[in-house]
Parts: sequence; C-alpha cells; structure tokens
Amino acid sequence: LGLPYPGGVSIDLTAPEGDPNKYALPKSKLASPYDFSFSGLKTAVLRAAQREVGKDFTFPSHELSALLTAKQRKDFAASFQRVAVETLVDKAEAAFRAYQPAAVVIAGGVAASQRLRDELSARLPITIEYAPMKLCTDNAAMIATLGYYFAQKRAAADPYSLEVVPSISMAQTAWATER
Repeated sequence: LGLPYPGGVSIDLTAPEGDPNKYALPKSKLASPYDFSFSGLKTAVLRAAQREVGKDFTFPSHELSALLTAKQRKDFAASFQRVAVETLVDKAEAAFRAYQPAAVVIAGGVAASQRLRDELSARLPITIEYAPMKLCTDNAAMIATLGYYFAQKRAAADPYSLEVVPSISMAQTAWATER
C-alpha cells in the first residue's frame, strides 16, 4: 500500500477514512483457537490490490502503491484493519473465556491500534492494561511482558546457557504448567 513504517500505526491513521467492507479479505484459520497469523491476510491484500489496478501476481509489490489511488489505499487499510482487529478480538475473547485470567496486558506493535484497544475494552469484561504507545512500535514490549511473567514463575537461569527458540509458543513458556 505504500504506507510508512511502522505499519500498524499507518493502518490506524489511514483506515478511518476508508470503507472497511470494500474488500473481502480472509481471516486466519490456524489449528489452535488462540494462534493467529497475518501473513495470509497481507498476501490477500497484495493480490487484491494487484487485481484492483489490473496487474497479475507477477507485478512487483514495491511498484504497486504508485498505481493505487488515495481512496483505494484507504479502503485497503480499512478492510485490512477490520479483519485484523476482528481476528485479534475474537481470539482474545476465546482465550479470556477459556482461561479467566486475573489480568490482561496488551503489548507489542499491534497494541498501537486504537481500534483494537477500543474493541478489546468493549468486549472483554476486565480492565485491560495497555503498553504505552511509545512502546508499541514493535514487539519488544510484548516479549518483555512475556519475559516478566516467565521470570515470576521460574528460577533464574544462566543467560549464557539459554537456548534461543525464536518461534516458541507461549504455551511452551510461562504458562506451560498451568491448566
């Protein structure tokens, strides 16, 4: 779409002027009821934008934004945001019902979305703590939050003996012994 980094903030600023129902985009359908991925959604936006300007899938994505009108860009941003927020809120609500946590913290790059904050606050029957906006430019705050809760449940480890597992599931970390 040619929006500046960070993408979440750019979507949040662009989407309100667009039509969130203009483009039919898919929701993530992963096996776990709490997992999600936006890679398929981002690819769907790319393919829809290519079709919208009359190009096929071989057309370079980095050249696409120059062919989109401001209205198309806003409509794609709004449609993307609608599906992304619906997915995240549905997953958060399902996790809340299943686990009944005493607290909910929303952090990471996605926490910069005001629409997400508004919809989560409306649908979850609990006070939600949000990371400050200045910490929501990437996933560092989310990882730090997970690390904090992990440290509360485990003995300190020698940092030089830790194994790096970049795709580890949250279920394999701090909450592995719960439920």
